[in-house]
Amino acid sequence: MATSSAPIKKGTAPTIRKLKMRYPEMSHAQIAKRVGCRPNNVSAVLRKFLGKRTVEDLRDFQQNQADILDTLKANLLESITPSKIAKASALQIATAYGIMYDKAALLRGQATGINVVALLDVVKAIKESELHRLPAARVVEDVPASYPPNSSDPA
Repeated sequence: MATSSAPIKKGTAPTIRKLKMRYPEMSHAQIAKRVGCRPNNVSAVLRKFLGKRTVEDLRDFQQNQADILDTLKANLLESITPSKIAKASALQIATAYGIMYDKAALLRGQATGINVVALLDVVKAIKESELHRLPAARVVEDVPASYPPNSSDPA
């Protein structure tokens, strides 16, 4: 049985994917040598990563992802029928409503439920911080400008 001089290294898949995306012209053997694994390991990682697509296909998808997702969203929305809604559980309907409500508010530039809660937490933290500083500020303001009094007693 023939063995490769490069040992199999665990955790190399992310590096293999990055190299192939950055340098699509690199061969599997070149990537394997750079990463320190066998070329068949590179082939297996890239086959799982890309499926039947090429690096160019993946780049095209990444560049057009927003438009592709908009089309899918429209198709999904059109596929929702009154009969499908009637068959949905109360939890499914409430979840869908909440997600759509938040998304619509976000698209309008309005605060979503999550943003409001975060904002309220910040306001509360600021108020608590001011309350802790307020007594010290009052004490300083209440001290007469002539303090400490002239005294003949040595300190």
